[in-house]
Amino acid sequence: MTPRDTGSTLVETVVTLALAGVLSTIGLFAVRSFLAANREQGTATEIRSVLRNAEEKALSQGRTYCVYFTTTTWTTYKSDCTVAADKTDGPGQVSDSAISLASITFPAPNQAILGQATSCPVAGKCAYFYPRGTALAGSLQVTRSSKAYTLTVEGLTGRVSLA
Repeated sequence: MTPRDTGSTLVETVVTLALAGVLSTIGLFAVRSFLAANREQGTATEIRSVLRNAEEKALSQGRTYCVYFTTTTWTTYKSDCTVAADKTDGPGQVSDSAISLASITFPAPNQAILGQATSCPVAGKCAYFYPRGTALAGSLQVTRSSKAYTLTVEGLTGRVSLA
């Protein structure tokens, strides 16, 4: 008497492949979500770096620096955001269409302060950093459908934080 072949049947193989397909699909959605969140955090970190760089340049070079924001871009200027010849960097751009810059609020002071530029192509969209270490206080959000990162600039110290 010869022993039977103990290999797997066609039904067992099909069931195994179906389960593997379902698990792969679930994994793919998880990876896509992770990558989108990573791109959003990367954008927030990049903008924080741009703002901190403008702050450092203002201090080290003894001149005003400005960063102008739209819903998808940011551009750095020396002295004044309304003078195209003063552009030093940018425009940087959001790399994912699901991510946008929202709630951009960098309001100018109620009274003009001698020696401080506050003009902006679109009111409230410019972060100014001054040579004495101060800034126009304000904030912006890097948003995606399920998460938002808030970048805040303190007026008195020019400190840039990300939350």
